[in-house]
Amino acid sequence: MNDDHCGTIAEKMPLVLHSQGVWTADEAAHLAACADCAAEWTLLRTTAGLGAAAAARLDPMKVAAGVTREVKRRRRQDRWTRGGWMTGLAAAAALVLFVATSGPQGRRVVAGHDSVAEPGAEMGMSLPLAELESLDPSQLEAVLDGLDAPLGDVTPGPAPSFGDLDDSQLERVLRSLEG
Repeated sequence: MNDDHCGTIAEKMPLVLHSQGVWTADEAAHLAACADCAAEWTLLRTTAGLGAAAAARLDPMKVAAGVTREVKRRRRQDRWTRGGWMTGLAAAAALVLFVATSGPQGRRVVAGHDSVAEPGAEMGMSLPLAELESLDPSQLEAVLDGLDAPLGDVTPGPAPSFGDLDDSQLERVLRSLEG
């Protein structure tokens, strides 16, 4: 019929469907005469009741409790996942820090002093002795000369008796026994 009148009727259909408006006599007559408007009105009334049965079966409190449980579970799972990543990253950082501060052959690099090697670093061993730290190079040479050759260089012989040791060697033995 009149397209302008059909547009007005179509806009008013949801209001009438939800009891927020009523048809006038002219609009009711148009609905009865216009097949398109009558089909649209029938479609709206039919589809409005489709979800009513499902909505009646839903318990909003149960749905809310289920959603809350799921949100808490996912948060807890995300927290554990983040914690695992943080632990792994911390372990990797510690390993990188250890490797970065260790030089070749067990030499430890002190911040800003990577050119200073510990005694024995060229042999691949490091033996920190607090008693030797205050000695100057000539005194360290004297201590080094007093030491025996490395075990791999000398074939073992009979163990010396205390009578075979000189005074400095006896003193070293006694100091080593004192701790």
